[in-house]
Amino acid sequence: MNTGNNILNGKWIGAKMTIEDRFAPIFKKTFNISKNFFAANIKICGLGLFELKINGKLPDDTVLNPAHSQYSQTVFYREFDIADLLVNGENEITVELGNYFFNETTGVWDWDKASWRSSPKLIADLAITYDNGETDTILTDESWLVTLDGPVIANSIYYGETHDLRRKEFTWENAICVDAPKGSLKLQDEPYIRRISKFEPKEIKLMPNGSYVITAPEMITGWAKISLDIPEGTKITVTYGEKLKADGYLQKIGIDEGHNAEWWPDCYIQQDNFIAGSEENVFEPKYSYKGFKYIQIDGSPYEITNKNITFYRIANDVKSVSEFSCSNELINKLHALMQRTLLNNFQSKPTDTPVWEKNGWLGDANCALHVMMLNFDMDKYMQNFINIMDDCFKEYEKVPVIVPAADWGIGNSPVWNTIFVFGVEALINYCNNTGYASEIYPDLKQFALNDIEELESLDWTWGTRGLSDWLSPSGGELDEIQPDPSEGAEICCTAFIYRMLESMIYIAEKLGKTEDIGIYEAARKNIYDAFNKKFFLSDEGIYQTTYWRELGVRTKYRQTSNLLPLAFGLVPEEHKKAVLENLAGDITEKDYHLDTGCTGTRFILPVLFDNGYTDIAYRVLTQTTYPSWGYWIECGADSAWEAWEKTTRSQDHYFLATYDEALFTHIAGIRDIRDGYRSFTVKPELYCGLEFAKASIETPLGKLSVKWNKNTDGRFNVEIEIPDGANAKIILGDKIDETVNGGKYSYKI
Repeated sequence: MNTGNNILNGKWIGAKMTIEDRFAPIFKKTFNISKNFFAANIKICGLGLFELKINGKLPDDTVLNPAHSQYSQTVFYREFDIADLLVNGENEITVELGNYFFNETTGVWDWDKASWRSSPKLIADLAITYDNGETDTILTDESWLVTLDGPVIANSIYYGETHDLRRKEFTWENAICVDAPKGSLKLQDEPYIRRISKFEPKEIKLMPNGSYVITAPEMITGWAKISLDIPEGTKITVTYGEKLKADGYLQKIGIDEGHNAEWWPDCYIQQDNFIAGSEENVFEPKYSYKGFKYIQIDGSPYEITNKNITFYRIANDVKSVSEFSCSNELINKLHALMQRTLLNNFQSKPTDTPVWEKNGWLGDANCALHVMMLNFDMDKYMQNFINIMDDCFKEYEKVPVIVPAADWGIGNSPVWNTIFVFGVEALINYCNNTGYASEIYPDLKQFALNDIEELESLDWTWGTRGLSDWLSPSGGELDEIQPDPSEGAEICCTAFIYRMLESMIYIAEKLGKTEDIGIYEAARKNIYDAFNKKFFLSDEGIYQTTYWRELGVRTKYRQTSNLLPLAFGLVPEEHKKAVLENLAGDITEKDYHLDTGCTGTRFILPVLFDNGYTDIAYRVLTQTTYPSWGYWIECGADSAWEAWEKTTRSQDHYFLATYDEALFTHIAGIRDIRDGYRSFTVKPELYCGLEFAKASIETPLGKLSVKWNKNTDGRFNVEIEIPDGANAKIILGDKIDETVNGGKYSYKI
């Protein structure tokens, strides 16, 4: 058997089970400590997920270990200090393993066909250091025991779990040695997943059939802990979801119910089953998470009250680094909504929805990249995400549309996968992480050269293949969503490669790779010329696709097709005024509504603010009728929707909520961030229509804050705090334009 690692000395062990078995095997090892010790450390990888206990106790408060990875390239191990859990005398290690994405049966994204797919497996090294300086090691091998009689009799990241708490008598046999996973072992180095917050139910309703429908106080990704003193053998079914049906029962997903039910024709997703044991029963999943606003509990013979239920938000414990508030309560609600939606999609990687997909869609993260960086400490988390992209690039010679990927979606879609470069640029600018950029630069360069080669073969403009302005409005708030862009991918994909090469020039300059800059510049010139020749109608002052199909009700003028050239510097200077006027005119004609999908939505506020259309930008931001962000709030949303329509599939999906970037960069004015905030501009939109706004960010250099308010006489007070070591350009209307260093500054204008 292949031990397959140079980091851990143990053997990979498993149980006699097939990949179709759904139960969770439990491994154990007993050992004696007869001397005084002062240190004990365990390194462990259990795939897909592991729950480690030392003498019946968890080593820390993290869950869903280890992080999801491209298992064919990388598998993560965790390291725990367990000295406080060991005792002199007999000790016992137990490790229970769940399936997760390592051994998933659903075929929607080909997880069932993944090259790495295998029954759960384990490797561990325990090192004990004694007071006399001697050491002992306990390694996984055939002497470990394993049972298949544990209480978790089924588990799936999509379908949920079944626990039978009556199962307490186990039959043990020796573990078997198994092949190592193909991927290399690496220490997990990103914020761990924890129960980061908890909630009580908002409402508990007993339904006519005996079901309990329980409402959470807000949209949550995680699970419920349920404590019930019920008879042994009682089966409780807990189903999670985002919506209720008209009759008040939960909208389940699967079989014949809910969006994409055909994906799971045989059973429901997001459903747990618990069979009560003889003692007090506490039901809590541990190998799956769910997205939900509501849960439905079936099978309880007794009343369920608030004391029986605790909801947990489960997410990577990324640190919040900023605050924002202003005089408009709608905007404040929108800000909180986006933060909540991001956290609800931070599980190992940024996901697109915690209900249906749980996938690391790159387009979603590309749209919201700067929102993430402005709200959270993303240094380690984003590095890990980019490392997964890099693993996929090594495996497929392309960065797929989702990562990790099981041979699904392996194509070049630039609006999605250019985050491979943009993410590294963001790490330089927000975290001053040039070291990481230097490590990964050779692969970034090859990625860029591949795009240049492909685009050159297409005469420097992209075709219609690829994902682009996903989920622009369909035409009516009750219409079925039409996710595909009517205008195809050609403008968006071409523009994103053009902008990506600008980032490559910036990164190359930072790293001293001056010999590469000319290659990127030459390609950008070719793209610029071809883009304007093909898509720009100079007589009309608009950019227009050469491909069109009517999906839903959409006007041929596309806001995104004009926003991207404006945002990325593709518009010839002499035509910029006309393009802007046409954009503003279209927004005004549509009664200050945006008409963009995920790609254009990110740029609509910055382009309007940057070019003097402040009033239009503010009216778009604060619009409350369909299609708009405020419309979500009017409909009772507390997390972002996947689409503008009430028919949206997911109500917990962040890629359209990218207005949040402009709250920091334009309303508060913190923009042009470079080198870990060593250089930036403060240029707030004082005349946007607000009475006050304030924002603060904990930067790598210290606190950066901007606070401004409008007085009754029409003048403004502006207070700015610049961290030491920073160099900031301050621009306040046409009155102040100066460069300052660290310190506190007050202005009255």
